[in-house]
Amino acid sequence: MKQSGTAASVTVEEYLETIYNMHMEGDVVIGARLAEKFGVAPPTVTETLKRLVRDGYIEMDERRQITLTRRGEETAEAVLRRHRLTERFLTDMLGMEWHQVHEEACRLEHFISGAVEARVVAALGQPQTCPHGNPIPGYVPDARNYLRDHGAQRLMGQPEGQSATILCISEVVEDEEELISYLHDKGLMPGTVLRLERYDEPAKMVLLAVGDQQVRISQDVAAKIWVVPQRRDTA
Repeated sequence: MKQSGTAASVTVEEYLETIYNMHMEGDVVIGARLAEKFGVAPPTVTETLKRLVRDGYIEMDERRQITLTRRGEETAEAVLRRHRLTERFLTDMLGMEWHQVHEEACRLEHFISGAVEARVVAALGQPQTCPHGNPIPGYVPDARNYLRDHGAQRLMGQPEGQSATILCISEVVEDEEELISYLHDKGLMPGTVLRLERYDEPAKMVLLAVGDQQVRISQDVAAKIWVVPQRRDTA
């Protein structure tokens, strides 16, 4: 059955984007996680997942774990490509700040035509990542394995004293714009070099050194930052 109305199509695309991003970051995808992400009741997620299975976008195993079919992956990558290209357009061409573009891109991504996408790519010179450091499918060799291919790890869990460079910010968050604004205020963005000084376990905080500044962030936020650790000399 063909879906009716733009809202249903947008919902499908948002679910597929989220499932794709969760898989990219190595997370197990189940209905409860999606309900948490979207802030809706579990029965609502269950009904949407049934439609996605019916329409050939996802598969679910006996443990109710969700994986994308080829059709689902291609659809997710098409939406993510438009979203991340739009973010790059808003920053590079219109001069918006990197922490201001996520919600704008969310509104635009579902309605960009292939012709407009091609013009944006040509104008930007085929960018490989969005302003938050995430890969643009179709313009990197393997978007799904981008983190693995770059040796990226979550900042949370790095050993004390470890230096690293921020690669990207997780897109598997409940309110990404709020997170990005918080990181912007702390001076933490893709390309930033930092050192994890210590964990403050009682306060659930992480103390970082960024240049000559000390920065404190919560451990929850540190888990949403992907970094490429600098090698330590073993000689």
